[in-house]
Amino acid sequence: MNRCSCRTIKWLFFLVCAASQVCAQSNKISGVITDAETGAPIPFANVFFASTSIGVSSNMEGEFVLQNFADGKYDFVIAYVGYQPYQQAFEFHNSQFRLTIQLKVEEVRLREVVVREDTAGWAHNYKVFKRAFLGDVPNAKSCTILNPRDLHLYFDQATHTLVAHARQPLKIENRALGYTINWYLQKFELNYQTSRLEIFGIPVFENLTAKNTSEAKRWQRERQRAYEGSVTHFMRAIRSNQVEEAGFRIFEFYRVPNRKRPSDEWLNEKIKYHREKNTRANEMYISDSLRYFIELRNQPRMVDSIGRKELKLPVEDGQLAFTGMLKIDYLHEREAAAYAEMNGRFPARFQTSIMHVLVPGLKIYENGYYENAYDVFFEWYWAWSEKMSDLLPLNYLPPEKK
Repeated sequence: MNRCSCRTIKWLFFLVCAASQVCAQSNKISGVITDAETGAPIPFANVFFASTSIGVSSNMEGEFVLQNFADGKYDFVIAYVGYQPYQQAFEFHNSQFRLTIQLKVEEVRLREVVVREDTAGWAHNYKVFKRAFLGDVPNAKSCTILNPRDLHLYFDQATHTLVAHARQPLKIENRALGYTINWYLQKFELNYQTSRLEIFGIPVFENLTAKNTSEAKRWQRERQRAYEGSVTHFMRAIRSNQVEEAGFRIFEFYRVPNRKRPSDEWLNEKIKYHREKNTRANEMYISDSLRYFIELRNQPRMVDSIGRKELKLPVEDGQLAFTGMLKIDYLHEREAAAYAEMNGRFPARFQTSIMHVLVPGLKIYENGYYENAYDVFFEWYWAWSEKMSDLLPLNYLPPEKK
């Protein structure tokens, strides 16, 4: 799921995609795709598991087959230009499904967006979108959005929100990790007032062809680097009860009222009194008392508080029995220099993120897929690092350690 503000650490970030898992089994999903009104077959529709590199196109009869993929939960998607996409989650354990899918013609929903689109400010808005979407991580420089003009961008002055829509899936070439990503954008909103960024969409990955052995090896290294310490890595570690072995450390996290900061009402009265006193005395400079109360009012209303003991998260039947905020340290890698520089300091020895779990019973699968993804969002390091330029397919598996 932080944009264009030097306060990226403080942004609340949502990035919602979809699923997969490990070790090939005799799973199969097949079927036929037709037009809901005419019954005619739809050839060349994109049929795939979201957030993976597993996908095919339907044939001339509208038929498709996906098979021999790993057990686990997948978001199954069918997309074709001019039709509403079909999306349904399926869980596989040596399972077979046969489907008949009727696609409905898509209503023209972008008319209002096109009318309101800020064409004069498109270049600036696109620069903001690109930074928010791809991120500030080093790999962002190696990513290219191949069809930027399919984006419709609008800045809502009333809510101070940048909104993006796209008629076609965005095509992103990532030369750092060796993927092309087709991103079916469902929602992009960057709100400057609330410091909140929401990116919802359906990605499907395609492997690029390496120019030589050296580039192929570099992609392998970069993929492993992007994976280690990521949200997917953390979720898999939680599910397999290997948090410590994976290099993570977890503490409960709270935001509590700042006891050193008096109420706004009291502070405003004090500031008003000393300003009037300054005016009566015809003083040109702010008095020490007035400066003191202004500085006191500038202090945060809430302060961070961290639990003293390291937390062992209970996961029963794949469900996380926790609601609230977690402070998560990844100990096996320092902060990126760009992240530390953005926050005006030297890189810390490890990466620290805040994870908000809004409802109890978050379901986590072995591959790192979790649901409902809308009930989880991140701050601090993951809010900065978990962007498109470091995104991996959920069927990615790191090399086994020797």
